Amino acid sequence: MKKRGNKSQVFAEYVILIAIVAAVLIGMRIYTERALQQKFRESADVFGEGEQYAKGITVATYNDIPGTPPTPVIPPKDICPGLLSKIEALEADIKNLSERAESLENTILQLTNSADGLDEQIPLLREQAEQLRIQAADYENQANQKDSQALAKRSEAGNLNAQADSKKNELDALKRANPGCYSGCGCVTGSEPACLVMNEIAELEKERDSLRSQATEKKTQADAKQGMIDSYKADFPGCFTNPGSCPSVDEIITKLEGEISLLRSDETELNTQAAGKESEASAKRATIAGCYSGSGCMVSCEEDGPGSCCCVLEEAANLESEIANLRNQAALANGAAALLEIEAEELHNKAASLYASADKADQAADDLEKTQIPSIRKQIVDLQERAVDARDSAQKKKDQIEQFKEDYPACFP
Repeated sequence: MKKRGNKSQVFAEYVILIAIVAAVLIGMRIYTERALQQKFRESADVFGEGEQYAKGITVATYNDIPGTPPTPVIPPKDICPGLLSKIEALEADIKNLSERAESLENTILQLTNSADGLDEQIPLLREQAEQLRIQAADYENQANQKDSQALAKRSEAGNLNAQADSKKNELDALKRANPGCYSGCGCVTGSEPACLVMNEIAELEKERDSLRSQATEKKTQADAKQGMIDSYKADFPGCFTNPGSCPSVDEIITKLEGEISLLRSDETELNTQAAGKESEASAKRATIAGCYSGSGCMVSCEEDGPGSCCCVLEEAANLESEIANLRNQAALANGAAALLEIEAEELHNKAASLYASADKADQAADDLEKTQIPSIRKQIVDLQERAVDARDSAQKKKDQIEQFKEDYPACFP
């Protein structure tokens, strides 16, 4: 009983297996037929918009005999208009894509030329910056020389004033040592009232001369700055006929005018102080008028002989002339120093302006090299990709048209 049951089970399994294989083969046939029908439908949808192979209109037949080629599907006569319309649309797309690619390529060419031109500007900007710095350094050297010359002139003026002070002290000592030559004021030991007054007068005169020297220097500086303004007016007349057209020049002129105003004010104040010292000295002279009468000089120093009042007065006059000359030379030296300082300041300003221009040129080169040109190059790459895509799309559409002509020659007699 047990052995017979095993044989029945094996037989049943074979029957089930055969049934499954048969079902699979039947299913594969149906699947294959439907797949072929779907291929035909997809091909027709390209030009017939899915209507040519609608149910009941077109039927595809297959020959199941092995080795026999399938019967070719011949499109009906109303397929061609749809196909030609589709080709016409494809050709329009191809034209648009070609024009777009050509436009992109022209833009790429323009951008490439622009980038190349900017590349050429970079070394020029670097060279310009270098030249500007060389010129600025030259201005700086000139300015430093002017500063050194001005310092030397200030030192020279100081030495001249020191010599004048020494001469003034010598003159005062001469007057005190020879009181009789000044109408016998009785100044012998230097402590008499008249001698004290004369010392005060000498001090006032010294202060007066110093104030006048300072006033002369201020006047020289103001005149020099006014000369600079006149020079700007001569060099840039348009800046003064059209106010506001040259802001940098206007700024310089305003600054110079302010400095001139201060210098003129200082000059007036110093001259006023000098006049006050002179008035004070004159008032003191009036109290000892007999000391300045010049009595005792009968003929001349040569005739009266050494030690006479005529020789004393002549020596005093020479000292006063030397003092005046030294003061004048000191004032001229200070004036020359002031002019040199103004020229040095102008050269320093020019150098600073050139250095600033050089920095701007370098910055412009950096912007071109690091920002503008890379941006243009990146834009070129993007446009190139877009142009290639447009060309590829156009070519694909051309290939599609050629495939239609090959597949459906009847539509293209």
